[in-house]
Amino acid sequence: MKKFLVWTLIVLFVFSLAGCSSGQKAPEKPKEGEKYLLKLGHVANPANPYAQAAERLAQLVKERTNGNVEIQVFPSSQLGDQRDLLEGLQLGTVDATVTSSAVLAQFAPKAQVIDLPYLFRDKQHVYKVVDGPLAQEIFAGLDKVGMVYMSTWENGFRHLTNSKHPITKPEDMKGLKIRVMENKVYIEMMKALGANPTPMAMGEVFTALQQKTVDAQENPISQIFASRFYEVQKYLTLDGHTYSPSVVVFSKKTIDKLPKEYVDIIKKTAEEVRDWERKKMADDEAMMLDTCKKNGMEIIELTPEQKKAFADAMKPVWAQFENVVGKDLIEKILATK
Repeated sequence: MKKFLVWTLIVLFVFSLAGCSSGQKAPEKPKEGEKYLLKLGHVANPANPYAQAAERLAQLVKERTNGNVEIQVFPSSQLGDQRDLLEGLQLGTVDATVTSSAVLAQFAPKAQVIDLPYLFRDKQHVYKVVDGPLAQEIFAGLDKVGMVYMSTWENGFRHLTNSKHPITKPEDMKGLKIRVMENKVYIEMMKALGANPTPMAMGEVFTALQQKTVDAQENPISQIFASRFYEVQKYLTLDGHTYSPSVVVFSKKTIDKLPKEYVDIIKKTAEEVRDWERKKMADDEAMMLDTCKKNGMEIIELTPEQKKAFADAMKPVWAQFENVVGKDLIEKILATK
């Protein structure tokens, strides 16, 4: 009798596992009248081009699904900071986000290859890498942590701002307390320059600069402009120390429940909006710098020799992360023409 009960329990357990593994597959085509309301959160101010791109994505997806997929956009860290949002994707409490590769790397370590200092020659080099087959290698493993990669939007090359003095050489960074993202690459970059890195969520940065809790920060021009850092920072050095993309990521839980037709529409639209957003970013950059200048910020453009001094000072950072991202991946990126 006991043996019979044991075997009965084993059989029931096996069948329950089979049922769980097969699951309910999302249909190819949507059912008539079925609607989906999705939440997309990000940390950018609405004035940021990628924030505007998120709104455009929502608008176009709604139109192209005849109103059956509605994406509500929550900017300015309303749903939490970048890590909160990515954890929300895993839990299914957030459906989508636009995030930095630096924070995404906490979940998919190879993604931090993008943030290595002076890895990319220019934007065209970036686009050939992140829009090509290497993207699958860079963002490998996201599906294993409950996320689905959609597209890489523009955020831009990152630059230094501070309230103390003009920065034209690595030695000028010595002793500066600088806010960085919560990412080891950025921490090590600033240590290599002799600065004191302070990891901090984006939503806290303006106040920290205003209250002199930190002296400096680094961000793309669009973020410096949209966050009005020119009100609390005197000097902007255009060093372009690393490239920072805005990566569009969806929750795997959300993708798995959406009809394939809608997933395809979202993917195609995210790529179309990518091109629109990159053009807008390029068109608006001169205006953004001009606004910073008019509000009293001193803009410092480095010569090629000065930029090389920064690149040389940060080069040891590459060696620290070769084992994480893979030396072969770095070499493939460098070889991309």
